[in-house]
Amino acid sequence: MLKAGVLSTIQDLGRPNYLEYGVSRNGALDEYSHQIANWLVGNPKSNATIEVTQVGPSLEFTEDHTVAVAGASFKLTLNDSPCPMNTTLHLKAGDVLTFGKLLSGARAYIAIAGEVNLTSVMGSLSTNLLAGFGGYKGRALEDGDEIKINRKPFDETRVTPKELSVEHHHSLQQHHFVVRFTQGKEYELLTGSSKQSLVENDYSVSGYSNRMAIKLESDKDALHLSQELSMTTAPIVSGTVQLPPSGHPIVILADGQTTGGYPRVGQVISADLSLLAQLKANDTLSFYPVTVEEALTALSKKNSYFDSVLNN
Repeated sequence: MLKAGVLSTIQDLGRPNYLEYGVSRNGALDEYSHQIANWLVGNPKSNATIEVTQVGPSLEFTEDHTVAVAGASFKLTLNDSPCPMNTTLHLKAGDVLTFGKLLSGARAYIAIAGEVNLTSVMGSLSTNLLAGFGGYKGRALEDGDEIKINRKPFDETRVTPKELSVEHHHSLQQHHFVVRFTQGKEYELLTGSSKQSLVENDYSVSGYSNRMAIKLESDKDALHLSQELSMTTAPIVSGTVQLPPSGHPIVILADGQTTGGYPRVGQVISADLSLLAQLKANDTLSFYPVTVEEALTALSKKNSYFDSVLNN
């Protein structure tokens, strides 16, 4: 790795079976793009990828490899020549793949045919940055790191070249995202005006956001509860919308804690979690309310659509 970028980490689909023990899920924030990248190189969807955040790396390959990049739109170059995303790339030993300007979105995923040769922790290769385990030495990648790949037992240049159709690309050109949510456990404690503000406000993403949570800001009225609340610690998961004392919501992501003491006023639906991964500082977000039944229908439709893309 010639240059590592701002925050590049090894991620797979995470470790969801350890939440009850206080272990964060971790894993790719945008599971959709992660799985697309793996599909393009013929990997199982659960294989680890490199999650790239806003400023991408420069990678030199010491062996022939099949590679793909999906997710946020970057200008890519291969040996200083323009190179496409969302397609299968057969690279030769000595080739250099470089991420240039970020055009839209926030996170992209690099998949390499084969398996990343790292030690699994709790059934996952995902990096837990806060606890310092998993991934590559429990940390973000750094300049000069070498990642070894257990290559497939066949000539990977024979992997059928694939390209993701343009209509299936993420709709990330805009800088405003609408995410659907269901009511949280403490939603009914919001004042009437705060319930209205939650769905009418446009929130700006704070520069203090990270893989743990998205902090939201607004120049409009803060949200308030109708009564004082002394909460005991309660379970939270990816997508939980909490209301801290500031009155401006925060949205938990995959590296977030598994319990919290702030009121849970909403829950971003599973079908929209991948959108949260593509938010960066100064992008704006608004919430759209749906029922639990509508959330389940949306997830079913998204999974069916996703399966149809990968099976074509």
